[in-house]
Amino acid sequence: MLRRSVALVFVMCLVGAACSTSDSGGNGDDDGGDGGASGDPIVLGFPADLSTDWAYYDSPMDEGAQFAVDQINAAGGVLGRPLELNTVDMRNDVAEAAKVTQQLIDDGAVYLMGTVGDGILAEGAVACGAGTPISTGLGTAPSLVGDMGECAFQVVMSDNIQAAVLAEYGLAQGYGAAYVLGSNEIPYTKDLPVFFADAFENGGGTVVGTDQYKLGAGDYLAVVTKIANVDPAPDVIFTPMYIPDSVVFLRQLRQAGLTMPVLSTDGNGDAALLDAGVKAIDGLTFSNSVCTAEGDPDVQAFYDDYNAANGSDPSSYVAVIGYDEVNLVADAIETAGSAEPAAIIEQLAQTDYTGISGQVVMDPATRRADKPAALVQMDGAEFTCLEQPSFPEYVPAI
Repeated sequence: MLRRSVALVFVMCLVGAACSTSDSGGNGDDDGGDGGASGDPIVLGFPADLSTDWAYYDSPMDEGAQFAVDQINAAGGVLGRPLELNTVDMRNDVAEAAKVTQQLIDDGAVYLMGTVGDGILAEGAVACGAGTPISTGLGTAPSLVGDMGECAFQVVMSDNIQAAVLAEYGLAQGYGAAYVLGSNEIPYTKDLPVFFADAFENGGGTVVGTDQYKLGAGDYLAVVTKIANVDPAPDVIFTPMYIPDSVVFLRQLRQAGLTMPVLSTDGNGDAALLDAGVKAIDGLTFSNSVCTAEGDPDVQAFYDDYNAANGSDPSSYVAVIGYDEVNLVADAIETAGSAEPAAIIEQLAQTDYTGISGQVVMDPATRRADKPAALVQMDGAEFTCLEQPSFPEYVPAI
């Protein structure tokens, strides 16, 4: 999904200081459950934001990851050893992210799931400084892997792919004129509009207007007014706005009487979107890593199993991504025959793994996965599967 940009100089200053301790989930005494796994655990770490707005994404990521760990341990573990997931709240603080990452490594983590929040570059700098593999988490910005370091991998879809899938869909609906709204504050909201415009124009569409919005502004009436004054009116609006900004924007857009469809991205797959009101979100189409449970039997099976084990559904679809990532890493460790960080890095670079959210084929040169994007559409208050994960015919260059 998303990610914020952090000054690299500041990040590197944090690396040397990242050595303090904080509370950590899990312990080394897990016997792996009923599946017979024994011996020292193989430790995975997740320096997550569980306290601020990014918890919309990191919390369900943790839910799915822990469920995968439980299932793997019940089946015998990895290399005959139990898996252990240590998740620590870094509270979306860059300095704390660096400290927590170092703590997790000191506590034995051989692989780290990255946050979607502000601390991702700090986490990457610390992890790569220690030679420990780390993912971009839900971070879909193609630039992330290079910014984080040689130990980083992107196992989710990339922004140029999800933007192109949306552009292709819009053109197929007959939308010839698009208004594109982004924000230069972070790579996600800066680059997605560029990728969308590229793919839309390549397919014969026209971008009739663009504008910038401020993240977390809480009021987008000025933006809505500009869109209302475009003549002729656009057929469609594209924006990578995500919760909670998208909630405010969609509500104000519809309250102003603007009815053109809106295409958006994977930061909207949470029940918090419903806060905008049914009239505001009805018809919204957004790209996603997976389709809804009702539209995909594999996703439905995951939800059924999760509910049976936990007494409730996961808080959002993001749990599927966390689940897939842990299973992907477990597969890499089994294939490598080693839980040493260097062996995991080598194996991840050549990963070809199929999970609930689709196939992950890693490009060893870029360390980014070649992964498709699904489309979800709001039908009133219901998240419906519009299109199963697919690749567009044209993909903008990175």
